[in-house]
Amino acid sequence: MYGIITYLRNKLFDCGILKQQSHCVKIISVGNLRVGGTGKTPFVEYLIKSLSPNFNLAILSRGYGRKTKGYIKLQPHHSASEVGDEPLLLYKRNPNTCVAVCEDRNKGVENLLKDFPNTNLIILDDAYQHRYINRDINILLTEYNRPFFKDRVIPFGRLREYRKGFKRADYIVITKCPPLNQNQKQNFVNQLSAQPNQKIFFSNIVYKEPYHIKDKNKKINLSEYKVLLFTGIANNQHIVEYLNSITQVIDTITFADHHNFTSKDKSIITNRYNSLSQSQSILLTTEKDAMRLQEVETDIYVLPIDIKVHQYGEENPLIEKTIQEDVR
Repeated sequence: MYGIITYLRNKLFDCGILKQQSHCVKIISVGNLRVGGTGKTPFVEYLIKSLSPNFNLAILSRGYGRKTKGYIKLQPHHSASEVGDEPLLLYKRNPNTCVAVCEDRNKGVENLLKDFPNTNLIILDDAYQHRYINRDINILLTEYNRPFFKDRVIPFGRLREYRKGFKRADYIVITKCPPLNQNQKQNFVNQLSAQPNQKIFFSNIVYKEPYHIKDKNKKINLSEYKVLLFTGIANNQHIVEYLNSITQVIDTITFADHHNFTSKDKSIITNRYNSLSQSQSILLTTEKDAMRLQEVETDIYVLPIDIKVHQYGEENPLIEKTIQEDVR
C-alpha cells in the first residue's frame, strides 16, 4: 500500500497534475530512497566546504525530530529539540554558513531569499521525495553495503518509494565505501543500471581524532584507549568496524535514530561504563548524538568524520567542479 501511494504521487508530478514551484536561485537537493543511514549530513557538509568559496550558500532542512514548527534560521542558542540534531550539527561545524529549517521547503526558500537576498545557491537536505520544489541538481545517496537496488519498499524493506525513483537523480553518490579497485566499482555500477545522463560518484568516510564533548581542543589517540560506544543513529555498523580495526570495543549501547537522551538514558550509559571498570577506556559517541546530549556530567568523547568523494570514470573530476559547471 505504501509503495502504491508513493507511486501514484510521483505519477501526478510526472504528469504535471501536481505542480513544482521554481525560485530565482539555484537549488541542489540531497536525499535518498532508503530510510536513514546513508550519510546525508556528512555529504551536505562536504558540499558546504567545497562550494562555499564560490557561492553565497544556504542550507535548508525540515529539521526532523524538532519540537517546533515553521521557519527558523539557526542561531548559537538553539538546541536540537528546537531545530533538529542534523541541522544543528551542520551549523555548529559551519557557523559562517546560513542554516535554516522549515517543513514547507518553498516557504523556507522564500524566507531565506527575503532575509539573505545575496544567496545564489541553496542546498535542500533530505528532500529527494519533496517534489513540490523544483531543483537544478538532484543528488541521490545510496550506501555501498545496503544499496537501494537490493531493497524493497516499506514495510517489506526500507525504501521510501519504488526503486525506479532513482531515475530522477542527476547524480548518484555511493556512500560509506570500503577500499575499492576499478573492477569492484565497475561491478557495482553494472548492478546500479544508471541512466546515460546520470553521473556516478563514490565516497568514503574519513574518521578523525575524537575530542572531548566539552572541549574540542582536548583530543585523544583512539588506539591507546578501549571504547564503550553508544549511538542513536540509523546504523552504527561502519563505526563499530572502524573501531575494531584500531582498538578494543568493550561494549556498545544502541538507541533508535534521533533518540532524545533522557536522564535515565545517561544513567544507563554511565552505569554500564562503570560496571565494566576497564583501565584506559573512554565513552565514545557520534557528533550527531552529541547534539542531543545537554548538560552532560560524564566524560564523553566525540568521533568526528569527514568524507572524500570522487567521480566514477577515467578522468575522476572533483564533484564540486562538476556541480559548478552544471548549475552555471
